[in-house]
Amino acid sequence: MSTLIMEESRPINAFHPDDGSYTAYPTTTVDVQIKGLQIPPPPEGWQVCVHVGLTRHEAEHAEIGIISVAKVGIGPSVTFDPWETAAYGQILGFKVGAYARHGAVRGWWLWQLWQT
Repeated sequence: MSTLIMEESRPINAFHPDDGSYTAYPTTTVDVQIKGLQIPPPPEGWQVCVHVGLTRHEAEHAEIGIISVAKVGIGPSVTFDPWETAAYGQILGFKVGAYARHGAVRGWWLWQLWQT
């Protein structure tokens, strides 16, 4: 049986004007560190679940996703191409990206720390 220890969520917004200018990809990024982990974390018995999603978009094209995660024992980070909408494991932090092409997008990210 798993027990939820802690969770955190926040919105993420991205915008690009419809003025014909170049749109960088991603439009907005957020780096998140998992709070509440003892450092160094125990070798087993815990897992972090990360999820992202779009709540509203008024853009020609919109995306949100997990760009990368930093996991225990894997090195600096694991990069996702294409972006992922969920990640699981012994995650210490992650980067979320949002992209809006000609308009605005609003999304969210959520992480949960579970004791397994």
